[in-house]
Amino acid sequence: MFDMTDVIDLHVHTGPDLFPRIDDDAGTARACAAAGMAGMAVKCHFEGTAVRAHLVNQMVPGFTMYGGITLNYPVGGINPMAVQSCLAVGGKVVWMPSGHSKYHASITGTLGGWGNSFMKLANPEGAEGLSVLDQEGRLTSEAREVVRLVAEADALLATSHLAPPEILAVLDESRAVGTRVLVNHVLYMPQCDLDFIEEVVRRGAAVEVCSVLVSGFWDRLRLDDVVAIVARIGAENLVLASDGGGIQTPAPHESLRVLLDNLLHHGVAEEDLRRSVTEVPRRLLGV
Repeated sequence: MFDMTDVIDLHVHTGPDLFPRIDDDAGTARACAAAGMAGMAVKCHFEGTAVRAHLVNQMVPGFTMYGGITLNYPVGGINPMAVQSCLAVGGKVVWMPSGHSKYHASITGTLGGWGNSFMKLANPEGAEGLSVLDQEGRLTSEAREVVRLVAEADALLATSHLAPPEILAVLDESRAVGTRVLVNHVLYMPQCDLDFIEEVVRRGAAVEVCSVLVSGFWDRLRLDDVVAIVARIGAENLVLASDGGGIQTPAPHESLRVLLDNLLHHGVAEEDLRRSVTEVPRRLLGV
């Protein structure tokens, strides 16, 4: 069994939420801490989690919850003021739009939905979805400001549900101003191939693979896909996270541990796996 000591899960969902979750912030933190983990970053699709993290970190000694903000419509979309406020109270991760991104709608067929009956964000009247690009295909001024603010705060920018061209534009701007970037749940959102994954690493990003997408309810990836990513880009550019917390999947710490166990048995070196869940998350968070 993979030893979860010092692991940081950079992609966890908790309650209270608009979607059903296994447990709340404190309960999830306690379960992860009991498994030996050092921390988790909590993503919420409709509000910031930095203040929630401050409270949890007083309740669960020896464990750190990292909060942040996801730039969907409830926080004003690509909203530099919301980002600045979140970072000012300790936020460590800024996620670009998820269910309200224009690309998400094009992939799932619905804005604010995930193709099931229990995950649905309300949409503003007339909403067409959020993008970081203008009509000429350039980063908007708001997106550039968000990238700059994340760099100034020594935080992490996560691409969330952006399209491949949006990701590349964000990476070019991020490289210019020194922003650390994580490209989330590759091969799912964005839909891409190994060449694209290699390209985003070349442009300075780390890449995330999520355990809940490997078989189970979501069934988007196979272990062979993950092994191929490790072989192509190296563990030093990879984050293995759970994206866990939904009621249809195992608890985050268990979901991630199972993926790590399976990869170990499929020939991925233990030191590489440990790097992807300890050293790389710390580097990206700046801790």
